[in-house]
Amino acid sequence: MPVAAEVITLEDDQVRIDISVPEDEVRKQFDRTVKETSARMRIPGFRPGKVPAGIVIQRVGREGLFAQMIDRALNDWYREALGTTGIEPIDSPEVDLGDATEQGVAFAVTVKVPPTPVLGTYKGLEVMKEPAETPADAIEEEITRVREQGARLEDKDGAAGIGDFVVADIDGTLDGEDLPQAQSRDQLVELGTNRILPEFTEALDGAKAGDSVSFDVTYPEDAPEEIRGKTVAYSITVQKVQEKVLPEVDDALAETVGFASAAEMLEEIEQRLATATERAVEERFRRRVIDAAVAGADFQVPAAMIERRVEEILHDTSHQLPQGVTLEQYLAMQGQTLDQARDGLRTDAELSIRRELVVAAVADAEGITLTDDEIEARVRSDAADAGRDPEELLRALRKAGGWDNLREDLRIERAVDLIVESATQISPEEAEARDAASEPAAATAEEETAKKPAAKKPAAKPAAKKEPAAKKPAAKKPAAKKPAATKTAAKPAAKAGGTTTSSTAAAKKPAAKKAATSSAKGSGTAAAKKPAAAKKPAAKKKPDAE
Repeated sequence: MPVAAEVITLEDDQVRIDISVPEDEVRKQFDRTVKETSARMRIPGFRPGKVPAGIVIQRVGREGLFAQMIDRALNDWYREALGTTGIEPIDSPEVDLGDATEQGVAFAVTVKVPPTPVLGTYKGLEVMKEPAETPADAIEEEITRVREQGARLEDKDGAAGIGDFVVADIDGTLDGEDLPQAQSRDQLVELGTNRILPEFTEALDGAKAGDSVSFDVTYPEDAPEEIRGKTVAYSITVQKVQEKVLPEVDDALAETVGFASAAEMLEEIEQRLATATERAVEERFRRRVIDAAVAGADFQVPAAMIERRVEEILHDTSHQLPQGVTLEQYLAMQGQTLDQARDGLRTDAELSIRRELVVAAVADAEGITLTDDEIEARVRSDAADAGRDPEELLRALRKAGGWDNLREDLRIERAVDLIVESATQISPEEAEARDAASEPAAATAEEETAKKPAAKKPAAKPAAKKEPAAKKPAAKKPAAKKPAATKTAAKPAAKAGGTTTSSTAAAKKPAAKKAATSSAKGSGTAAAKKPAAAKKPAAKKKPDAE
């Protein structure tokens, strides 16, 4: 191992990493710097990259080359030390460069790490769980959706209304000239849909067959270039009005969607919705349990962690948008600026981080670990569920360096299961009664506190002399790793609830590092995560060249 690293825990959620680089590694990096410099040098009589090392050193100077090497290699050594120790900083490092010669380099890096929550009660929590009752309107909506698939259009006497269709000839002009893309014959237009401009619905609402209507549309700045910010004059002649007729719920309809009878179709709809309702209720219960454990923990989330999470969400959102659409344009369509989006995301970002850190702290407190055999068994199980070759999946996981990530995901998953499975379910009525009973007690406690005289402030004591932190033989791992960037579906809003799926493409239980906390996302086997690149440390002082 080229780099040796030792961690010393400091106050205020900081650690110092003492890093030492042996002579052979320093000389290897120095030789690399000489070669890279040789490739850039242009000296008569030598081809590029063929300038001898002695001439390079003579021209540039050993001290200058060594300084270049330190400037380039310091970040690599720092990143290697982070990987060795498991430390994942939440902000930029502060670097103290100590001895730096060709016989070896030593430097110390002080970084801030995620806080370790002081846990409250996390087992046996009483948490409300509502009955898994499928709303009647959900069943009706699903039946209507099936009927919509078999709908037909019939000619209608009288005026068109919202939801009706008109068959019309459309002519559009711009500055008195026909606009080719605004010309159409026998165009079918559905009134009230968001697929057409509201001006069309407004103009055609109440029109009858044979009527002609005229109106103007001023297009916004995000419209195609040829009509951007311009006004198009439309003239529409209605050929006929049609209404949508939904079929009856009978065996004929059922056959069109793959069922033998209407009874079979209705039974399948009810079962599917019941299953979805049960899953949603269970998911909300799990989220409430985790939030109850979070509420009992005592710690503060550093602003740097919140800001980084917000930027991760926005970054992921920008990569989910259609090609050619910028994040700023998308937010503008939502009526938001970038700063407003950031402000709106901070609360959910902080909550998701709090969940992650608390669940990780529970995993630590319970001493939850997984063996390699247990991880392999999970991968094989998930591969079977997904219909994939387990050997192929195992090879891909190891090649991508995701084995330890998966180990941590499954460790967190077990912690979530422990918290949830130990919880006691109570009904909404019981939860309401409990909350009502706790309110007077809280008010009484506040009144008693107000009645008490203010405590006399004791005389200030001199600060105790702080002893230097003793070096520990093993690096201490911080409470939580930095999670992989959260995937969002073209909407920059942190998912406040839910649990993440871990391991493979078809993980069976919710959890993973985004701690019982954010939207479902493959975390381990299906998409092995890579460690984030460390920020380059800036050395406080230059090394003394030998």
